[in-house]
Amino acid sequence: MNCILYDHATITCTPLACSSNRANPTCKGLRTHSSTVFGPTCDALDTVLKGHPLPELHINDWLVFPNMGAYTAAAGSNFNGFDTKAILTYLVYSNPS
Repeated sequence: MNCILYDHATITCTPLACSSNRANPTCKGLRTHSSTVFGPTCDALDTVLKGHPLPELHINDWLVFPNMGAYTAAAGSNFNGFDTKAILTYLVYSNPS
């Protein structure tokens, strides 16, 4: 995420839904662990978060990173076998209350 590397942004994430607790999609009330979130490239620069409290996650659990816009991956390049055009983007619209 370019915003971390170049802008020194402080970001956060929350679980979208945890397979370990389907009745509670945000996993509230679960014990958290100091966690490191990183991308797939096996490169130290691909570290997204360090020491972030997250519940135990399982394969196919999703993390939501709020306020990540178009410039989050603007300087991305094909690296270590990963193609930038294969990055999936999901847009979410919400009405502020």
